[in-house]
Amino acid sequence: MSETFTFTIEVFTDTLLITGSYDLPLYRRLSDALNNRLQRFVTLRDASVAPIWKPQQSQRVPQLLVDINSALLVAVIEEPSTPPGFVAPSPPRDTQPMMFFTAAFAMRADFHKRTDMEIVAMLGEMNDDFIPLSSVSIYPLHGGSSLTRGFVCLSRTCIQALFAVAAPITSAPVSDPEALLASSGVAPFDSSESLAGL
Repeated sequence: MSETFTFTIEVFTDTLLITGSYDLPLYRRLSDALNNRLQRFVTLRDASVAPIWKPQQSQRVPQLLVDINSALLVAVIEEPSTPPGFVAPSPPRDTQPMMFFTAAFAMRADFHKRTDMEIVAMLGEMNDDFIPLSSVSIYPLHGGSSLTRGFVCLSRTCIQALFAVAAPITSAPVSDPEALLASSGVAPFDSSESLAGL
């Protein structure tokens, strides 16, 4: 009989808070499972669904299909034990505290940056739909209590702004006024010219 690895997860969408058991036939990190793009809908067992700002109005169902493309973030409530000998394939990474902002949440979390890439380059080249974050504090922007989760997968396309906590983001793109003027065909202003004729 094949072993099943069960995660208990929370899925936050724009309007819903969904909780349930997510079964995997092979052990993988949750972020790897969500990023495989094999299925648009994931199946949750023993699920509950509620309005995001009114979790007390939850409805329980034995099985629920969730459109993972609609998820803002997916939090892990409980995860299975790692099988003996499992090694997650990953290049060396540094831990960088970050703030992320979406339309619904602000989040302070540890972002695991590759040691051979700057944050801007890594985010620019990333193709994964979900970014794994750890030690996450979630602050609802429309009211409600803050949440703390050990591991969260954040939808990359839902990020509206971000910054590194207590550190500048090196290699961040900086606008060059002269380059912008040159590309627009407008001559740069000469401050030595007289404004008397204007």
